[in-house]
Amino acid sequence: MPGNYLNTLKSQAVLDAARSGISATVDGPAYTLPGMGQGATPARRTWWPRAHDARTDTLPELTFNRAASRELIRTNAIAAGAIQTNLDRVVGTGLALVAQPNRQVLGWSADQAAEWKAKTQAEFSLWSDSTDCDQEGTQNFYEKQALTLGGALASGDCFTLMPNGQRTSSQPYALRLQTIEADRVGPTSLIEQMTATEAGGVRFDPRTGVPTDYHLYDVHPGAWMAGAGLSHQGRWVKRIGASGRRVMLHHFQKKRPGMVRGVPYLTPIIDCIKQIGRYSDAEIMAAVISAYLTVFIKTPGGDASPAFAGEEVVVPTEGEIGLGMGAVVGLAPGEEPVTVNPSRPNPQFAPFIEGVMTQIGMALGIPREVLIKQFNSSYSASKAALLDAWVYFRGMRYWLAGSFCQPIYETWLAEAVSLGRIAAPGFFTDPLLRWAYTRASWPGDSMGSINPKDEVEAYTRAIDARLMTRELAEWQLFGTDFNQTFDQKADEIKRLAAADMLPAAAPGAAAQPQPSGAPTKEPTE
Repeated sequence: MPGNYLNTLKSQAVLDAARSGISATVDGPAYTLPGMGQGATPARRTWWPRAHDARTDTLPELTFNRAASRELIRTNAIAAGAIQTNLDRVVGTGLALVAQPNRQVLGWSADQAAEWKAKTQAEFSLWSDSTDCDQEGTQNFYEKQALTLGGALASGDCFTLMPNGQRTSSQPYALRLQTIEADRVGPTSLIEQMTATEAGGVRFDPRTGVPTDYHLYDVHPGAWMAGAGLSHQGRWVKRIGASGRRVMLHHFQKKRPGMVRGVPYLTPIIDCIKQIGRYSDAEIMAAVISAYLTVFIKTPGGDASPAFAGEEVVVPTEGEIGLGMGAVVGLAPGEEPVTVNPSRPNPQFAPFIEGVMTQIGMALGIPREVLIKQFNSSYSASKAALLDAWVYFRGMRYWLAGSFCQPIYETWLAEAVSLGRIAAPGFFTDPLLRWAYTRASWPGDSMGSINPKDEVEAYTRAIDARLMTRELAEWQLFGTDFNQTFDQKADEIKRLAAADMLPAAAPGAAAQPQPSGAPTKEPTE
């Protein structure tokens, strides 16, 4: 104890001395604080960053950052646009299941794999296309994707509870999805006590650090019904049930070791966006004021009566002069109107905002052109901006698929196999076979095209060179499934051939194969 107390006094003496701009020596050599040694600049004398772990850096400010982020999304165009751009590009109409069972492990032929794939995707659509998959019965699986991503971006993380509901004649599956907002998972008391086994409403295995339970509040702490003493009442929910089935999913991006809760997407730029919003409001107000036409009339008695019938009369309070559209303001004797030119609209407003938007885009991982939906540069610059944005969007799709889509699909498939609706021998006995059955990809909407002709030609050459599959090309070009559109395309070709309406082959291209049963054309002399 005496040694620890002495060290505390020494540290405090060094801290006080450093704040005073002097060196400190306490019973020995001088102590130097971080940022005060060689290479330090005067600007760093008032900068006192501290090296904390991920929990200490994020959890204390998490409540404020969530509230600020969601308030900006509701009221600020930049924040709302950034979130909506993510939802449109990452989710769009939804990430679709493409079952890809591992044929080598399962020992299947191509036909067996294709048959199982078609059956599984049809069964999954029976569940996912319906709002029955939602515990509240309001959204289908694909709408849930957008809700989950939006919640994770706005609040830092989001949870999905997977209870069992009632099976019906039209819905044979009991799996249900309940989206839980980040605020509903938190500590058991108002003052959080972070320990080695519990932090942020998450309980861990003390040996491995694996999350085991989540403290789920009975009601949202910010709900009007959450009275005093009730906002932190709840229950602990297991992450994995006793049977090994997932019960609760935690959707967040872990950016530091030891991080237990996610931070809102807008956290690095909350202050910047708020200030830009204030600046925009001020500029808009200045432009409105400059657009007002106000007439000042000087009379001997300061009478503000309208000079013309029907004119608007502004009656200001004491010490104020009211402005309005076509307003008439009376001046007292001796008062003179002074014209003020506010120079609005401000010609520097747009360039300044665009410069700030560039910095905001850097923080969000989205180029400015994509963020503000304005492509005024050259084709190559616009294409580069889209490609760079899709590096980020593809990463977010990968995260959403791994955090939300894939674990839910695996849970659903286990129920489908147990019900006998999907044949999967060895699913519950061999982990390798279970892994092979559950392989899948989750493609979504296409990136879109600036020059469709060149891009289709590039994909066609990649297919002809055996560098790409038609399935992948169709997903990336049009966001549609080659296998689902194959039958319709085959029927169209047959009908065109029967009517002798097949398009002529391009010069130098290989002759198109004739479909079976199609009439052959006689060679001309």
